[in-house]
Amino acid sequence: MDENDIKKLFMRVAQSPGTVPEEAAKVFSLLVSTTLAYRDRLRETSGITVTVQDVRTSLNLFLVAVHTRRLPRTDNRIHDDLVKLWLDELKPYI
Repeated sequence: MDENDIKKLFMRVAQSPGTVPEEAAKVFSLLVSTTLAYRDRLRETSGITVTVQDVRTSLNLFLVAVHTRRLPRTDNRIHDDLVKLWLDELKPYI
């Protein structure tokens, strides 16, 4: 699955969730549940709030990582953590 495939997947899920293939829905659900678990854990352990912008930025970095097969360097713990979590969770699909 390359960067364009992932972008198309997100767009399909966002536009018409009822017609998304089961495999794509699983991937999307995994991303969402991983993100929410991370958000809750971070808030509980350190009082830090994960914002929508954090998730958007992390998704862009995730796409870069998938495309280049390298982790982008950032100075933001949240972005780094989310990208790594997503990559770990989605290894079977990438």
